Amino acid sequence: MTAATVKGLDALKRRLEARGLSRAVSDSLRREAEKIAAEAAEAAPGRLGETVEVVGEGRDDRLAFAVGTSHRAGRFVEFGTVRQPATPWLWPAIRGRLPRVKHVLTNTLRASLAKR
Repeated sequence: MTAATVKGLDALKRRLEARGLSRAVSDSLRREAEKIAAEAAEAAPGRLGETVEVVGEGRDDRLAFAVGTSHRAGRFVEFGTVRQPATPWLWPAIRGRLPRVKHVLTNTLRASLAKR
């Protein structure tokens, strides 16, 4: 696994929490994760789309949401096998939505900071 460390995140987190922004960021991330899940479910072949879900993955005060499926066929369809070529359905939904996620978070923070 490759890891990166960014200095100053603890101080930023304390500033955001002091201003009550953790909830606004969490809500925005959850909404965007739901939109990614909807797009992925629509793109998934067959009934695989019915199994797409959003799960909160935050640990140790880290905020994160995971979008995916627990159905074992999901990864084989997404990445392919020796006998079946890959038919990506999840990654294109994530990649296509990332610029919008960044935009929404930026606007959420700006609006929240302007109110305070």
